[in-house]
Amino acid sequence: MLDPDGKSGSYANEYLKASITYTEAAEEALGRIAFFGTENDPAPLRAFIAKYPESKFLKDEYSLLARFYYLRSSVPKDEATKFFAEYTSKYPHDADVLNSYVERIINDKEPLDEGIELAEKIKDIVGDPPNPGYTQNLARLYVLKGNLAKADEVYGKDFIEGAVSSTVSSLTGYANFWIEQGRNLESVEAMADLAANLKRDQWRTLQSVAGIFIKLKKPDKALAVYGPEFIKNNGSDQSVLASYAAFWNRQGANLDSALEAARKSVELTPDYSSYFMLGTILLKLKKYDEALKAAEKAVELVKPVAARYQGFPTQQYEGLVKQIKDAIAKEKPPAVKK
Repeated sequence: MLDPDGKSGSYANEYLKASITYTEAAEEALGRIAFFGTENDPAPLRAFIAKYPESKFLKDEYSLLARFYYLRSSVPKDEATKFFAEYTSKYPHDADVLNSYVERIINDKEPLDEGIELAEKIKDIVGDPPNPGYTQNLARLYVLKGNLAKADEVYGKDFIEGAVSSTVSSLTGYANFWIEQGRNLESVEAMADLAANLKRDQWRTLQSVAGIFIKLKKPDKALAVYGPEFIKNNGSDQSVLASYAAFWNRQGANLDSALEAARKSVELTPDYSSYFMLGTILLKLKKYDEALKAAEKAVELVKPVAARYQGFPTQQYEGLVKQIKDAIAKEKPPAVKK
């Protein structure tokens, strides 16, 4: 059967995962040839879009044209504006699409209010973490508008600190994932090093990195980032001291340094939790007499809390006292029978 319009014959396009008529595919190909030719003629692609508004090729063609209308400063502003109005109305919730118009507005330095509105919409679409390129464009618009305070608000110190924190979270998440799989361990070590270097002043990150190094069986590296030198420089914060002591107590390593941190923690905050950790570490170091005093003090301090809050658990505190007494009993030589 004759098919002069080429509408009955079609083929499966692997890239688009769709069936395309031969005529449509041919017209799209001719449009691209003209677009990428020496004249960079966008007219055939524009005609293709008008003829096939539901084409599976549509978004790709719009994307090509967007680069043309953004990069070509020789294209009249009103023509570019008309194209981007059409493009953004077709894909109003696509951040890349909206950003292409924002970049043209930045180049033209107008209309700035519309550009800011689009860039703020992009920020809402993307959410957290923010896209650095999109955010920079928003800041550029505010600078062009003369609002430097707003530019700093969206793309200043807070932005970059948030970006670094997000990166560190990704690095440590990556490291822990591959440790669980037992693969990519060289890469894991490199990412842990990078995370530590990015957040030298953040004790939670250093603790997390130290944990990664311990899992990699690299205790020296763990101590280098989160060992005695760290606590010497961060020994005035009780929460840091307590967390440090608890971390190394869990590892059963670096206990002398952990003990020092636990003692300072008790000095700063002499509560049941601090005494409990001190007693636990002293028990592991077999300093039984001092351990028993600390454990009994923890029990003494936790009782009023348990009385105020019904159901507050005290078993672990009382259990520590029993463990220490049992250890002391085992250490005593057996009585000599007469």
